[in-house]
Amino acid sequence: MKRTWILVAATVCSSPLWSQQVSTDSLPSPLDEVVVTANKISQKQSSTGKSVLVINRATLEQNAGRTLAQVLNEQAGLFLAGAQNNLGTVPSVYLRGSGSANTLILIDGMPVTDASGISIEFDINHFSIDQIERVEILKGAQSVLYGSDAVAGVINIITKKSTANKAIGINGQLAAGSFNTYKGNLGIDGQKGKLNYSAQYSRLQSGGFSAAHDASGGAGFDKDGFKQNVLNLSVGLQATKQWKVQGYYQFSDYKTDIDDAAFEDDKNRTVFNRQQVIGLKSILQLPKGQFVVHSNYNLVNRDYRDPINNPVGPNDFDPSSGNYKGNSFFAEAYLNSTINSNLSLLAGVDYRRNQADIATDFGGFGSSLSKDSLEASMMSAYVSGHLHKDNRFGIEMGGRFTQHQDFGDALTYSLNPYYSPIKQLKIFASAGSAFRAPSVYNLASEYGNTALEPERSQQQELGIQFSSKNNQLFVRATYFRRTIKDIILFAPLTVPPYGQYQNGDKQADRGLELEASWKPISKLTITANYTYVNGELNTSTISGKDTSYFNLYRRPKNNVNFNIGYQLTDAFYVGVNYRWVDKRQDLFYNSSTFSTEVADLKSYYNLDLYANYKLTKQFSVYVDVRNITDQSYFDLVGYNARRFNMMGGIRWQF
Repeated sequence: MKRTWILVAATVCSSPLWSQQVSTDSLPSPLDEVVVTANKISQKQSSTGKSVLVINRATLEQNAGRTLAQVLNEQAGLFLAGAQNNLGTVPSVYLRGSGSANTLILIDGMPVTDASGISIEFDINHFSIDQIERVEILKGAQSVLYGSDAVAGVINIITKKSTANKAIGINGQLAAGSFNTYKGNLGIDGQKGKLNYSAQYSRLQSGGFSAAHDASGGAGFDKDGFKQNVLNLSVGLQATKQWKVQGYYQFSDYKTDIDDAAFEDDKNRTVFNRQQVIGLKSILQLPKGQFVVHSNYNLVNRDYRDPINNPVGPNDFDPSSGNYKGNSFFAEAYLNSTINSNLSLLAGVDYRRNQADIATDFGGFGSSLSKDSLEASMMSAYVSGHLHKDNRFGIEMGGRFTQHQDFGDALTYSLNPYYSPIKQLKIFASAGSAFRAPSVYNLASEYGNTALEPERSQQQELGIQFSSKNNQLFVRATYFRRTIKDIILFAPLTVPPYGQYQNGDKQADRGLELEASWKPISKLTITANYTYVNGELNTSTISGKDTSYFNLYRRPKNNVNFNIGYQLTDAFYVGVNYRWVDKRQDLFYNSSTFSTEVADLKSYYNLDLYANYKLTKQFSVYVDVRNITDQSYFDLVGYNARRFNMMGGIRWQF
């Protein structure tokens, strides 16, 4: 009866997750959205031939009860396996079907990585949605501008800066929800003369549910909790009319309980995960451009602890522990210059270094690797040009040369022509290459191989987009194709250490993205997107015969998101979000058969409701009800996804 009341109430006051949600009487075109990631300078989307998707601050505020992973999971071309699982699950970011190591995460335009990881991909659990100003997703081969790992694209997390035109502004939120989840954030920001500042703190904790799925239904798996603190500090100084300096510091610390494996519980296994990043940026405005120098330093510490269980499980290797420390340094200088009204140039150099310390112990057997051996660096130079005529016709092209201390050279290119026969219609295309450098673990661990080559890829893209004159309708369709050679894989050996990282195989992927937003009347907004991805791994057998097979595990071939929302009054906004995910396959280790097996994951849908009511100019309340039909499904085989759950809270801003 209680749940029935909740469903009825939620249906009356609800709203969706929006990628383009607005509540004004006019719908600004996505082509008028200002982006910085496409060419490292502020420009309208209409002035580039690249595929960019923007999640603005208004959209993030409509999703205050969610995580960044959940918001990204609703965007065209993105699927995050684990985003709907228990808090603390590290989601795999699949952009256009590519492996999660092939998407580069940026903070304010600078890369962040986990140097201690096998593939150095960054854990996006370290971001609090309340501390983000907006997110820009740049798709396709982007190694020319962003270097290694930008194979499928980049996700630029632009942190919150001061928006107060006064000395002190205050914002905050208190929320609570299912699974004994509580969330709070408090921030102050302001501006005094040439100085602006922002300080934001967020706390998230949850009693959670069992991460592993109890297949028997009666094994008594325990709940896996989560606690996190996130602090974000930023300061900016307009030193002169032409020169601005910005600095930021981010600290994230979370503790999460985890289980042993798929379908296998553990009562006392935990992970302590801490991340810190400090960055500094100098922007010098020139008569026809700008000169930017920026740098960041990133520290990651992952500590896994698993004492002896009581009673001991049948497949336990307790006690076990693992401490993974990584640090990454990045520095870049670039010049953006407008030569004339039809030509602009971008040229820059950058340097990256990754180091790691790793110590593991499994029941008395372990290893220790220091940063003296786990270290790698690379230096690059790049140039890009944009030739255009009245934003009707244009071509963006560039190249990058990278020198890596181990594998040597890598050369990448990009070519992005576009044409608008009429103002509302644009046809765009791209052809480019990208690379992913071997991680320090790939190169120098006990399984390392200093002879590894980088993974090298080629990608092509063709698309068309239309925006009506009154901006009520926007549609975009994009087809892409990508080939990656020299895939880095773990190959077994018959002698110690019984395995080594090697190059081999070829990955071939392709897909289609459809996006649309429609505002038939001033207070009604409808958005939708559809993604199709497919791919196969091509490999050679011992006999030398080539074979290929589908290997996009965890990734659906088809994925649909549909949103409809209505602004009932100036203060009250309601709506609904529907998401459908196609069937998938996943791999898991079966401890009963001592083998890795393929599991089929069924298709599923989620129906979510949301509502926001503005009490006063300073205060608003919201409720977010998710999976209201209580669907049982899996994104990761053997691990639970969230059933019916909800979150509600109050926000304020002075």
